[in-house]
Amino acid sequence: MKNNRICQILNIEKPVIQGPLSWLTDARLVAAVSNAGGLGVLGPNAGLTAETAVSTPEETAEKNA
Repeated sequence: MKNNRICQILNIEKPVIQGPLSWLTDARLVAAVSNAGGLGVLGPNAGLTAETAVSTPEETAEKNA
């Protein structure tokens, strides 16, 4: 895919930005989008406990390695 300005600015391979789909987004989806070359976004999911909200970014980083 041809590199464009948005890819350069965000340092991604593909111009795909995954929205933080509230209760549907978790570490697996964010990591999958990021590993595929897009920008995975983890938002403040509704209904998460404080403990889960803290561990989810860490889990995403592990899956993205």
